[in-house]
Amino acid sequence: MRIGVTAKALLVCLAAVLAGASAAAQTPASQNAQTATQFYVSYRQAFDKAKKIDDLLPYMAEKNRKQVAETSAADRKQMFGVMKAMGAITDLKVVKEDRQPDGSAVLSCEGMDSDHKKSTGKVMMVKEGGAWKVGDESWSS
Repeated sequence: MRIGVTAKALLVCLAAVLAGASAAAQTPASQNAQTATQFYVSYRQAFDKAKKIDDLLPYMAEKNRKQVAETSAADRKQMFGVMKAMGAITDLKVVKEDRQPDGSAVLSCEGMDSDHKKSTGKVMMVKEGGAWKVGDESWSS
């Protein structure tokens, strides 16, 4: 029985695809995944650079994005101003990451507020679509 050139090419391609799939299955998923802490630190960097609330939407949990969407443009600007004033934290450190049974994480943070007083924060991180998002965040000095 003779196999045609097209059939041989198809078999070679199929073997290559199967070999690639096998290698991908053996790569640990956590190797490419960010921790909640890493995601939050990247959010804080974006927060410091943000010029409008829309710049932060990719980092926000769904419930927070919905709240923003339901807010008028004028109120969004005011909301963003309040966020920036209340969230002015320097020397940010995540001191503890507590993973929760539901897949979320609670971050315990420290930093300096705008009055240069020590401030502590709790940040609820949630997983949505396999990616970390910032949920509730509270800070106190």
